[in-house]
Amino acid sequence: MNKKDQYFEVINKFAVELLEAQTEDEIVWALAKNAIAELGYVDCVIYLLDDETDKLIQRAAHGPKNPISLELMNPLPLNFGEGIVGSVAVSKKGEIVNDTSSDKRYISDDATRLSEISVPIVYKNKVLGIIDSEHPEKNYFNHDDLQILTTIASMTATKLVQTKSTEELVRLKRNLEVIISDRTLELKKVLIKVNKQKNEITESIHYAKRIQKAILPTEKLIKDYFDDFFIFYQPKDIVAGDFYWFEKVNNEIIFSVADCTGHGVSGAMVSIVCHNALNRSLCEFQLQEPALILNKVKELVIETFEKSEEQVLDGMDIALCSLNPETKVLKYAGANNPLYIIRGEELLEIKPDRQPIGKYDVETSFTSHEFQLQTGDTIYIFSDGFPDQFGGEKGKKFKYAPFKKLLLDVNQFPMHLRESKLREAFKDWKGKLDQVDDITIIGVSV
Repeated sequence: MNKKDQYFEVINKFAVELLEAQTEDEIVWALAKNAIAELGYVDCVIYLLDDETDKLIQRAAHGPKNPISLELMNPLPLNFGEGIVGSVAVSKKGEIVNDTSSDKRYISDDATRLSEISVPIVYKNKVLGIIDSEHPEKNYFNHDDLQILTTIASMTATKLVQTKSTEELVRLKRNLEVIISDRTLELKKVLIKVNKQKNEITESIHYAKRIQKAILPTEKLIKDYFDDFFIFYQPKDIVAGDFYWFEKVNNEIIFSVADCTGHGVSGAMVSIVCHNALNRSLCEFQLQEPALILNKVKELVIETFEKSEEQVLDGMDIALCSLNPETKVLKYAGANNPLYIIRGEELLEIKPDRQPIGKYDVETSFTSHEFQLQTGDTIYIFSDGFPDQFGGEKGKKFKYAPFKKLLLDVNQFPMHLRESKLREAFKDWKGKLDQVDDITIIGVSV
């Protein structure tokens, strides 16, 4: 496995652990045991800021500081500015020390080691803790180590803030049940604090959106694959369970629309797991046939979630296509999501296998379909967000029959206008009702 695939797998596993973590201790030990340990580091200590003493306290470790179970040997407190860890807490920037013997800041804890990497866990410019690792060899750590630890630190910061906010809200709620009758003024102060915390959490989710956006292919990349296409992508929340995916292997362009369980933060975390499984099916297992890809992706997703101590039934629905632009041969396989092909005024529907990517009562292999397209044909793949949207005069679902007619109607327009026509139709149908799910529609003409 190359380093990029290893990093995706580490982030995958860590994302699953974060979904289950409920306390600070569970978060930092998951970080030490299921992220740092997976990177192959022989020694690492996680510090968290103690708000009462304003010191950095060792809370979890992987290596000599953690001889048994979830215990720490002689935890060392540090002040801001003290040692390499304290210096990083002040600068708020990750740092690699290639030779600690020539760095006066170095503090020997349980043993002297010759290289050190230290990365801050920062949220909204406030240091929450430090990830620090040492190694007996000089020049052991490199830029790749700094990059993956920075990503892991960002995920940890978001989860720590969410957990602390949740614990604080639970505590405040219990107090309010006792004092609300005669403490109206105090209630007002609490509500202000809750709103502030909500805004901070929203800001952290906006940062998560940047991370999720990084896994989506850019329009420039897709233009290298297709001359005539559009993407209608409208998450319900800031982050989404829907994602789209494009890769080119030899002469074939492989692309898909995926709809992961849920939406928002939980859906986005599941999407990372599923996105990584798609990448591995191509890069690691060298698969190109859509049905074989889906079989492998299902296996990898189930394998990932089965590592959890709790039963995880999350997964995704997907429409996956492989197109050779020269021969115009299209191959398709689907998990609950169909493929539409429009030729002239006719819409051809290719039905998917009625099973998701994930745990399911009846386990069967996915089916591949092959078609010879003609010039002017348009391929449509999509999630169920548009057909399932409530709206209209009676507030009912849009449904698939009107959705097919809508696609036939907009197919008469040039490709660059079809997305805006679909957006207008969705807005008119939804009216003042809330969007119920993420929406993704991709159209490609050949």
